[in-house]
Amino acid sequence: MTKKQVGVFGLILLAVVAVLSGCASTDETKALQAQADQVAGNKEVVHRFVEIFESGNWDGLDEVIANDCVLHYPGGAEVNGLEAMKAGWAVFFGAMKDMRVTSVAEISEGDLLVDFYTFEATYEGDYMGQQIAGVPIKYNQVEMMRIADGKIVEWWVENDRLWMSQQLGFDLASQ
Repeated sequence: MTKKQVGVFGLILLAVVAVLSGCASTDETKALQAQADQVAGNKEVVHRFVEIFESGNWDGLDEVIANDCVLHYPGGAEVNGLEAMKAGWAVFFGAMKDMRVTSVAEISEGDLLVDFYTFEATYEGDYMGQQIAGVPIKYNQVEMMRIADGKIVEWWVENDRLWMSQQLGFDLASQ
């Protein structure tokens, strides 16, 4: 083989490698774009949930929560179904006026989204058998949601009710 033939062969080999790596790159690009689209979709669902939740008009929650969604609370308590969730939230959050939910941090990967929220409101109503009138509260909550077909289908919640209870005047020192 002459130097010219080696040079031509090298260029052809380089062109083949470039084409093949371009194909792999296209597949990788498509996969990365699909992941980015899923993450963006997850965030849209959760941001819409917060918007509806803060509005207090919970009739629209079926737009973002599956009817058979399972909500897991601390201590192993589970709430099954959107209607049961609304009923429970009406009791707990019904006493919170002017509620604001702020997302402090948000991470999404695959079908999961984790959010760290700060809730702020004025509490007016019964809490653990005691009437509370106009007390400002602030507490943190971490939520992990599994999202499928544009709706929340499973949900895990951990919140700082101890801090909230202390703000409402409860002395919760260990005995």
